[in-house]
Amino acid sequence: MLGIPSQAILGLAVPAGIIIALSGVLGMILGLSRLASSASLSLISLLVWGKIATNILKTPPPDTALLLSQFVATIFLMEASRVVLSYDEEYRELNGRDDNFSNIASLELVGWLRGQLRGQAKLGVSTLALSMVLLVIGGFSGVSISQVYFSAALVLLFVGALLFLLIHRREPEG
Repeated sequence: MLGIPSQAILGLAVPAGIIIALSGVLGMILGLSRLASSASLSLISLLVWGKIATNILKTPPPDTALLLSQFVATIFLMEASRVVLSYDEEYRELNGRDDNFSNIASLELVGWLRGQLRGQAKLGVSTLALSMVLLVIGGFSGVSISQVYFSAALVLLFVGALLFLLIHRREPEG
């Protein structure tokens, strides 16, 4: 939030950041996935708007690697919150039951949570690594706006990696 030009959000970066953080935390505590997802989407939208506003206002741009890492981290946290909320919902159904089936299901649910978070962490790190590699390749090859096809291929690779990160998740089995 602090990397966004202050003119782009009327000098309200700190209050906007506090509101987004509080709504995300509140959504996670209360189990309201829409509120938590809305906070994440608001943060992504502000990151993108910050990049656009930097170009429009002609202010010094933030480091591209920093922007990419913020973007990937936000997507990872958004997906991790969905997994945790799914886990909480399923765990609430098992809470209070003390039979063998419920105990086994509870252990399997914990294993599912660990597997999902581990898989998302691997995908997040690989997406970040891929985007950094593409950034370095773009820097060494001197990609300019006039090289539309090469620029488009790099963007499509990055978008494909992000879509894979977003789509690759499973719900716990019943």
